Amino acid sequence: MRHTRTSLVAASAAAAAVALAAPAMAQDITVGLSLPETIEGFDFVNGMYETFEEHVEANSDMTVELIYGGALGAPNERLGQMRRGILEMTDAADGNYATIYPDIQVLNMPYLFPSEQVAWEVLDGPFGDAMAGDILEETGIRVLGWWESGGFKHFSANTAIESPEDMEGLKMRVLGPLATIPVEAMGASASPVSFGELYTALRTGVVDGQDNSVATFNLVNLYEVQSHLSLTGHTYAFGPLGMSDDFYSGLTAEQQQVIDEAAEAAIAFNREASREIEAEAIDFAREQGVEIIELSDEQRAAFREAMRPVAIDWLRENIETPALIEEAIAAVEAAQ
Repeated sequence: MRHTRTSLVAASAAAAAVALAAPAMAQDITVGLSLPETIEGFDFVNGMYETFEEHVEANSDMTVELIYGGALGAPNERLGQMRRGILEMTDAADGNYATIYPDIQVLNMPYLFPSEQVAWEVLDGPFGDAMAGDILEETGIRVLGWWESGGFKHFSANTAIESPEDMEGLKMRVLGPLATIPVEAMGASASPVSFGELYTALRTGVVDGQDNSVATFNLVNLYEVQSHLSLTGHTYAFGPLGMSDDFYSGLTAEQQQVIDEAAEAAIAFNREASREIEAEAIDFAREQGVEIIELSDEQRAAFREAMRPVAIDWLRENIETPALIEEAIAAVEAAQ
């Protein structure tokens, strides 16, 4: 018995030593996505996560499972699942994050960014880093980077919109106060039609127009029910590339480095694809008979003067850190 007991103790000690020396257990990363797996003209979202998947699996023992088509719930539901650790990642965008972190809305200020490149400079710089740190502290979500959701949003209608006065009397489908208040300041009425009902609402005249990126305009065939698309570029569409920090913090330093590098590769893919797809989307809409209206600097300035002050007034009263308004404007000026 003594010999057997000694052997068992020795075996247990050896097993413990092996366990301590062994590499970390392989990790599974589940990602909930909104769009179907195969969809034309929107690869800058799914392709971003597919790039992330390829990089992670090629450089570690971690695996990534992409679940497409909203199978895991609506964006806000998936965002909640990520916060609770049920999901590791999801493609929730800025509007979804605003429901749990109101300060992110400062980046929806009309005409904050003069170009996509300036937006990237701000988001990748000290301002974006500070906001990512605050999001982590407030929500438990680690922002691995900032992705582009088709670029800037533009107004469409069945009439030419070339000045703020052209919005007078139009019924516009827009979502959220930072879209609603500026639209109403220009004399239009705002209607929060759901995205799934947008095509029908435009076809039947429930609303006269809407604002989205050109890629989104084409995604749901709005060229069939809208004759004019004005490239107003009033708001930049983006999303945080978020991951559950409970998951990230449980990884080894080596695994975290793989995640960080995969995120960098994914963001690079996203931005390049988004820029290419927007150019193609404009050409495609034009080929479908949509009149594309390109505004002069003076025309854009008129929209900026009509939309931005009322949006800033709302932000001052409704975000938790009003000082971010001036900080965001200063960051944009420094990036130009």
